[in-house]
Amino acid sequence: MAKNQIYLWGLILFFAGLWELQAKVAIPTQSSERYVRFEDIQREFPSLKSSFNPATFVGAIKHPSGEIRFRVGSSFYTFNQSIEKISVPVLYKEKDFLLPPELTEALFVQLMSEDVRYEYKENVLELEVLPGAEKLGIKTILIDAGHGGKDPGTASDVGASEKEIALQVAKILKKFFEKVYPEITVVLTRPDDTFIELERRSEIANRELKKKGSSLFISLHCNSSINPDINGFEIYYLSQTPSTESARETALLENRILKAKGNSTIKKIQAGMMSSLIQRRSRILARSLESEMKKKLQPQILSRGVKKADFSVLRGSLMPAVLVEMGYLSHEKESKLLQNKSLQVKIAKSIIEGIRDYELAKN
Repeated sequence: MAKNQIYLWGLILFFAGLWELQAKVAIPTQSSERYVRFEDIQREFPSLKSSFNPATFVGAIKHPSGEIRFRVGSSFYTFNQSIEKISVPVLYKEKDFLLPPELTEALFVQLMSEDVRYEYKENVLELEVLPGAEKLGIKTILIDAGHGGKDPGTASDVGASEKEIALQVAKILKKFFEKVYPEITVVLTRPDDTFIELERRSEIANRELKKKGSSLFISLHCNSSINPDINGFEIYYLSQTPSTESARETALLENRILKAKGNSTIKKIQAGMMSSLIQRRSRILARSLESEMKKKLQPQILSRGVKKADFSVLRGSLMPAVLVEMGYLSHEKESKLLQNKSLQVKIAKSIIEGIRDYELAKN
């Protein structure tokens, strides 16, 4: 009987795997810039429509929820009266648009309401549409103090370490949450000076998500630059298409201690695929935090804006997640501010207000 049950479960998992493979779609990419044809995207999402004016070279991709407009050959697009920059322009060839990765991502994250899991692989864009998700009601906040233990992170000229400042702010934030929103469970990925692998941090977050339901993940860090004049805070959400070269370098700096464990194919696939729903909500969360931090920290610490990059600590998270670079320890004045308790309290309060605004705006 036991053998029959094992065999039955084997068949169930086998056919479930076949169904999952069939549900995924591989769209070919073109050139080293990984362009995809709009008609290939539209085949999977018929609600998307396009238009093109050959006289002005202005194109648009429309969805019932909104419209993205761009000029062929230009490195900008507009959405909801906001102008966004992309690394390479949209092209028009054989009566169809060739979309670069950043604009394809914008379709999934900014324009469409569907939850699309997607990943750029060699010569293909692999994607699948996930079932619709219920609206969030936050049950748990995961606060991740960056670095720790044998990994100090960056440091100021006088020895103030990133790991210490991140933990100080994390503890203040936890106390405020417990006072203002006692119904929300607050979990620190590290409550003391302990080294935790980056992938372990997202595992802790996902475990809490499974136990409690809807959660948010906030990772706290300090930045550094070889240019001592660079300063300011910035908020990141996960993306395979970094906003800027600086964003890419920041991600490389924060990812440097990751040592992947295990070689499970399924685990690698899950870590590689991105959910547009989680990205969409992470982007809203990042913007809400940036707005509140700007109100409370400027002019002491200026905003460098909301950015996107491929952070390992965010990649495995199954919930909306952001990484907060609170300021530059390599900047003499800002380094002193970040060590100041009153400034740390301002950061914590602005994060709480930002999460409150996120709750109102996320849907």
